[in-house]
Amino acid sequence: MPVNDSAVIHIEIRLFSQVNAEEESRLLSLLTTQDQIGVARHPDRRQRQLLARAWRREILAQALGIHPEQLTFDQTEDGKPYLNDHAVSFNISHSHDAFVLVWCRGHLSVGVDIEDKNRNFPAESLAKRYFHPTEYEAWKNPDSSSPSSHNQWLTTWTRKEAILKAHGMGIRIDLNSFNTQNADELIEHALLGAWCYRSFDLDEQVVSVAWQGLAQLASPNTQ
Repeated sequence: MPVNDSAVIHIEIRLFSQVNAEEESRLLSLLTTQDQIGVARHPDRRQRQLLARAWRREILAQALGIHPEQLTFDQTEDGKPYLNDHAVSFNISHSHDAFVLVWCRGHLSVGVDIEDKNRNFPAESLAKRYFHPTEYEAWKNPDSSSPSSHNQWLTTWTRKEAILKAHGMGIRIDLNSFNTQNADELIEHALLGAWCYRSFDLDEQVVSVAWQGLAQLASPNTQ
């Protein structure tokens, strides 16, 4: 569907496990030489990155009503990709099992992060280092309405990543310097500014989206 005039942030999720050999061949045929620059050398990671870039090209082309090969990507000095010649903002993320893309019309800054629930990681040490004290307390002592401890950790982590990706500052700011445990789902930070965020607890993944400005957030579309 072509992009409409409303400020709607769309969320598209794809699962790598649902890609058979025929579909993989079709998706990879969409890639240009530019799409293959900077991908990982490890075969498994490389294949996921290439599929992610193919989905990025296909979904955005469908949104704009044009052919995938007509899209030209570039990136800012901070490494955040953007589209040349089209007023559409987007951001992608992928875990071992899934890919997500968020997009909206115009130049609204958006960011997204996705994590698999079956991911193993040193939760305690990472939380002590990267969580704001309020986030750490919420993770260690969840109330009855909170998700499980594991999902709470993933929610906090993906929110932080989504906010930083939306801003474009990356890891140049301490993750523990801002708190995402706010009932209004809004942070205000001296360096980052003001950002809205929202998290989705899916069957196998946790996804968080961040954006700046007024917008309507659509429910995730999983295919």
